[in-house]
Amino acid sequence: MKKNKTLKFIVTIILIIYISSYYVSNSGYYEYHMQERTILTNEKIKEFERDVKNNENIDIKNYLNEEERDYSNKLSNIMYQISDNGTKTTRKIMKYLFKKLSYLVED
Repeated sequence: MKKNKTLKFIVTIILIIYISSYYVSNSGYYEYHMQERTILTNEKIKEFERDVKNNENIDIKNYLNEEERDYSNKLSNIMYQISDNGTKTTRKIMKYLFKKLSYLVED
């Protein structure tokens, strides 16, 4: 009886961690980042058009934003690893369950 409660508790905690990490990884940060890049690109296009209109010297390096920042931190890396491990574990469990179910169907 106590073993069953402990197992339920552990499974519940793992499920909560997995759902939390999945939410964090899909919270919209990527979409926000891409929107910011689009705004910067649109600004650079306008700047380029203005320079062409004014017959200024045009250099491609002035319009490219090569600065790449890494916004990952320990928390996001840990949550990503938890999410990735949860996905792998879930996949293994599902394969195992379907393998057992296929034996029942075949027999």
